[in-house]
Amino acid sequence: MPAGYDKTLAVRYLYRADPGLRRTIDAADPRHLDPGLVAALPDDELRACGISRPKVAALRDLSDAVRTGRIPTLPELTTLDDDEVIAALTVVRGVGRWTVEMLLIFLLDRPDVFPLADVGVRRGFERALGLDTPATPATPATPASPSTPARMLARSGIWAPYRSVASWYLWRAVDQTGQPTPTPTPTPTPTPAD
Repeated sequence: MPAGYDKTLAVRYLYRADPGLRRTIDAADPRHLDPGLVAALPDDELRACGISRPKVAALRDLSDAVRTGRIPTLPELTTLDDDEVIAALTVVRGVGRWTVEMLLIFLLDRPDVFPLADVGVRRGFERALGLDTPATPATPATPASPSTPARMLARSGIWAPYRSVASWYLWRAVDQTGQPTPTPTPTPTPTPAD
């Protein structure tokens, strides 16, 4: 983000929300970018930046949350623990756990965040551990499958208190080859002989 921008949560989120909006922000005078002005923009202007209707609604709710104090300020967020930050920010429309985990890692520099819902982390986990089954949040628990979220979280415990760094390595494991990440194929279950 160019120097001179207000470092509020809303501005940081807006900057990362959409490439079209990023270009608009880069071209704007940084002294005039704040949640109140973003909230005042007509939907058509936001849509002209390539922002979808659901993202416009999310940006409006985020602007409102910042302006009304419904969510903590960035300095206040730095005083909260990770679970408190997640609880405080997921009240905003369009902001889920994954979004807040990325904020914890990349904006608040929290060292011990393991984003289980992140597909790159799951695929990196599969590669790093040589798993034959997909590591998905919906994978049912079986003794043979270490890919369930609870098992991934348990396995990630050895990386604590630096699971954010482990996540970076898992993301890197996915893109180190330059090849698309293959989706693991489940190992066939042997059928009893007749």
